[in-house]
Amino acid sequence: MKRTRVHLGAAAAIVAAALTCVSGCSSTDGGSADAKPSGSARAAADKADKTVAREPQACRGGTYTWFNMQDRSVLNGLADPQRIAHGSGRMTKLTEPVRRLRTDQASVVSQGPRLDPKQVLFALSTHLGFTEKEDDPDMGSGLGEPGEYAEIDPGGGEAGGSHRTVRLISYSFVRLVETDFRYTCGSGEGRRTTTGHVVTWPSSGGGLISCEEPLDKKASAAAHEAFRLSCPA
Repeated sequence: MKRTRVHLGAAAAIVAAALTCVSGCSSTDGGSADAKPSGSARAAADKADKTVAREPQACRGGTYTWFNMQDRSVLNGLADPQRIAHGSGRMTKLTEPVRRLRTDQASVVSQGPRLDPKQVLFALSTHLGFTEKEDDPDMGSGLGEPGEYAEIDPGGGEAGGSHRTVRLISYSFVRLVETDFRYTCGSGEGRRTTTGHVVTWPSSGGGLISCEEPLDKKASAAAHEAFRLSCPA
């Protein structure tokens, strides 16, 4: 999965933080701002494995059909506005914590002949253009895998040099992909069908907005939601 940082409007000119973060970086949230939900994802996955084990395995070489797909930028974390005073000659550290607004857990559920979830995710990744059919599925799909929770970007960085007093807001987002699918293989009387549902994401990250700088229409849905929640008219 890819992790990105986005800086919008006036915030882009005053933020001196790292602009990119690759998958695998972690936040030191101390268990407060980004507290993970209770419960064992592994136990849930094990229970699912026992359930589908009763089904015969689906034949190879079939065809996936994706439908009811939603692919959108979702706001999943938000910090309180931090006021940066006009005329400050020093850099100001952004200290407001990004707090979780929602919990998204990746999942692959199906009914019918059993499919390997990794194969389903690889097929979806290929459909979305992140992998090629010729790639090795064992190398991964680049998508969130069953049991994983979407991360919250911790925000942070420094700001300064503004010609006016501004309110800056750090936010976290995930590109959430949710879709139904149908997998068919075989022919004639041997034709078999599996149907299912996937929740996953190819990327997540964070951004910074200023209440004093209206967002461009091209800004993500997550950025617009962050602005709407934090910068009342």
